[in-house]
Amino acid sequence: MTLNPPDTNGTADAADTSTAKVIAGSDVQFTAIVLAGKRNDNDPVASIFGHKYKALVPLMGRPMIAYAVDALRVSPSVGDIHVVFDGQEELFASCSKLKDELDAANVKVVATAKSICQSIIKAIEETGSQFPYLVTTADHALLIPEVVDYFCAEAQHLKGFGAGFVEEKYIKAMHPESKRTYLPFKDTKLSGANLFAVMSQDSVKILEFWKNVENERKSPFKLFKAFGFINLLGLMLRRFTVKDAFQRASKVLGAEGVAIKLPYAEAAIDLDSPRDYMQVTKILESRTE
Repeated sequence: MTLNPPDTNGTADAADTSTAKVIAGSDVQFTAIVLAGKRNDNDPVASIFGHKYKALVPLMGRPMIAYAVDALRVSPSVGDIHVVFDGQEELFASCSKLKDELDAANVKVVATAKSICQSIIKAIEETGSQFPYLVTTADHALLIPEVVDYFCAEAQHLKGFGAGFVEEKYIKAMHPESKRTYLPFKDTKLSGANLFAVMSQDSVKILEFWKNVENERKSPFKLFKAFGFINLLGLMLRRFTVKDAFQRASKVLGAEGVAIKLPYAEAAIDLDSPRDYMQVTKILESRTE
């Protein structure tokens, strides 16, 4: 079962999910990158199952990553699919069933780097810079082809970098019990959707910038220096609209950065906690009814 996006006035009809809205996909195909490597040794979801990798945690009888790969494989907006993991041999040794699924979808495996941004840059380089790229994560188990197509259609005309978000009003309307983290702006609140568009080599500048910021994340003064005190203060005080904030960020980053708003509540629900795991399982079960 696929889910219709709620209407644009912010009222979602959670019961009307029997027919899918036809979404025109992108005119160009995106090369997909799925981030699936280990971020730390104490992931709260993986540890429940005694797994080393969250991407391989069983979810309704399948490895978690299989759901995101399914959505990408079915979407006409996506061409080649590459999974970023700690090593192909370790991935397939950990889950032989997943090897069959990835082989069937002709998915290639790229080794991880030291950080998320470095892994994305490495994957782009090793896959021959097949722009544009769509980047998502292995724990995006609720991802569906319609969301992929919507995001890619919105991103296809960008020259730089696009990041997917869902407004709070959609999430509260469809899943009021869901605990999400929101970025507060003057005009709305946004929750990240783990969907990113890297449209050209020029937009890799943003990844390079963030790679350097990642190294300084424990130094607030260096972060202020990198982004600009006025910009960060304005964000904290909700002085900027989403458009204003991203325009300011683009000037700092030296490349276009755009927020892509998705009218799909479940695009913002990933698996970062045991609570998320229970909610995602419940939603997936409802889709099979």
